[in-house]
This record gives sequence, C-alpha cells and structure tokens, in this order.
Amino acid sequence: MSWKGYSFSYILLCIIALLVMSGTSLLTPLISIFAKQIGATGVVIGFAVAGYWVSRVLLEIPSGFISHKFGYYRTMVLGLILTVLGGILCAFVANPLQLVLGRALMGLGAPLFFATATTLVLNLFDSDRRGGAMGVFQGIEFVGTILGSTFSGYIVTMFDFNMSFLLSSSMVVAALALLTLPPYIRAESKEQVARSFLSLSTMKEVLWNRSLLIVSSATFAEFIMSSGIIMTVFPLYANEELGFTLTSIGLLMGARSVGFVVSMFTMGAISDRIGRRPVLLFGLAATSVLLFTMSFIGSFIGLASIIFLIGITTGAIWIVCPVLAAEAVLPHQRGAAIGTYRTFFDLGSILGPIVMSGVMESVGISVCFYIASGLLLANLIPTLSLRERATVIASAS
Repeated sequence: MSWKGYSFSYILLCIIALLVMSGTSLLTPLISIFAKQIGATGVVIGFAVAGYWVSRVLLEIPSGFISHKFGYYRTMVLGLILTVLGGILCAFVANPLQLVLGRALMGLGAPLFFATATTLVLNLFDSDRRGGAMGVFQGIEFVGTILGSTFSGYIVTMFDFNMSFLLSSSMVVAALALLTLPPYIRAESKEQVARSFLSLSTMKEVLWNRSLLIVSSATFAEFIMSSGIIMTVFPLYANEELGFTLTSIGLLMGARSVGFVVSMFTMGAISDRIGRRPVLLFGLAATSVLLFTMSFIGSFIGLASIIFLIGITTGAIWIVCPVLAAEAVLPHQRGAAIGTYRTFFDLGSILGPIVMSGVMESVGISVCFYIASGLLLANLIPTLSLRERATVIASAS
C-alpha cells in the first residue's frame, strides 16, 4: 500500500487508532471472565460487558455537536483522556459494580474520539476515494484489535487483570501524545470545522433519512451478534464447556481480527468500484450462514476457521456502513449521521451481551446463534431496497 496522496493528519489518525484499539482490545475478549472472577453472575456479566456501551450511546449523537462547537481536535483529546481514566479505574476494581463504572467511563471517551475521528477521515476524501480511505483507516485500526485480542490471554496469564488494565491505559497515553504533540491534526481540525455547519434543526431530517435507518438497522443486527455472542457468551462457552484456555480463546479472537483486517483492506476499495449495497448484502448473508454453522463446531481449528471468515464478512458490514451513513445525508449533516449510525451499534452492543447472556443461561448457547443469524437475515430485505447516491455509482463506473 502506498501512502502517496495521504495527508499527515490521516496518517497520524491511523497510527493513533492503532494504539487506541491495541490498548482497549487487550482486555475486551476476557471481560466476561474477569467479571465472573470478581463476583458477577448471569445477566450481571452481560452488564459488565455492556457498561462500556451504555455510556457510549449517550454521547454518540451529541459528539457531532460537541466536535462542531469545540473542534475535532479538542473533542478527540477529551475522548482519549476519559479512556485512560476509565482503564486506570478498572485496574483497581473490587466488585462488578466498580467494573461497570470503569467501563462506562471508557465508554464516554469512545464516541468523542472514534466518532469524531471517523467524521474527520470522511471529510478528508471525495466519494471516489472515501471507501478505500475508510477501509485503510479501519483496517489499520483493527490491526490493533489483532494485537490486543490475540495476546489478551497471554498478557493476563503473564501478569494479571489489574496490571493488564494499566498496560492498556499506557498505550492510550501514547496515542494521546501523538494526537497532541504534532501540529497536523490540530490544524486540520480548525480547517474542517470552519467549513461545517450543524444545528439541532438538522436532526429531524437526519433521523428520518430512510437510507440511514436501513444502514443503522444492519449495524444494530451485526453488533447484537458481535458483542452478544463473540465477545460475551462465546468466551464463557469456550472456556467452561469446550475446555479452552484463556490463551486459546485470545487466539480465536485474534483469528476474527485477522479476517477483519483482510476485509478492511479490500472491501472498501471494492465498494468504491461496484457500490456499497452489494458489499453490505454479502456481509449480512455470509455472516448469517457462518454463525449458524458455528453452532455445530467444537474443535479449535474449526472454530478458528469460522471466526476468521466471520471477521471477513463482518468487516464488509463495518466498512461500508459508516460510508453509506455519511453519503446518505448532505455534507454538513455528516457528523449527526455518523452519530446516529454509531448510536445503533451502541444499542446493539448494550442489548447483545444482556440478552444473549440471559438466553444462554435459560435455554443454551445454540439458541443464541440462531437468534443472531435470523436477525442478520431479516436485514437483507430492507438492504435490497437501499439506494445509493448517484456520486457513488458514478465513481464506480
């Protein structure tokens, strides 16, 4: 991949996102296990995982207005500071409630950084390069997920959960230094905000945008699956019923991340050529089939293969949805559109762990796979009617 034609701001954002995701992913696959170790049971485990997302949902849409008022740069700085403080708090928790609060503080920082950074990246490129640029950005971002998820079990085994949280926070501190010390993002932030216009009156038009609602629904279904199954009930199932070690579980999560990054570096550019809708349809249909198949597999190699493929198919969903959300509205409404889209994946991430942990405890994990698979399939029908803006199709020809 050549970096020719990319600004220093974009390159720095990629590196910063890599560090933040490496740090925050270092504990994510094992949060449900840590919660159980400090006394959480049943649905409380789901709340421990979802605490991060509960607070996120409160700031997703407001983050667009905050970044407009205070600038992209200041908003991202505040987001990383809150993430660091939340990670430090998690390092010293003694019960599930404290873990939920620490995760919630990290969740407040997430939209302020990630939603703002996503909007800034989208604004840096025209439609004919936007999909590819977003794919590269999120691909590099989720190289961090590979590093964090893959070595999560190893790091926790070598140290412990408390020290691992401190290591996670130190990586976000390094990202904060890269954001604040070089002048490029700060300067780019001033220029982009100066061009933008956002008011509360735009929200009604944004929220009733049909294409945005379709994209948001598909995102909601994907996050019900990702957060509810892959990140919550599956680690417990793999550890307690299949007998996998923490290191093995971390490697399984890493397999998904590898597939995800493969998708990120390819699906964005493909969507620039053939359109966003075909890529989204592929992601929804293939993930549904793979998830159903996963319920019948118990071997490490088999699960690693399925989870790797799920990484590719969910990556297709992740890369096109924010681009579709941004292109569904007028340029000055992009911050609000990204906030709306991210609100739906936060809602999926809140409900997924709570609902799926309850279903697993009541009727078993197989039903969790079937519910999530059906929800993804149900989104195929509205997605078939999704209309893309003419500029996107023209750039593909």
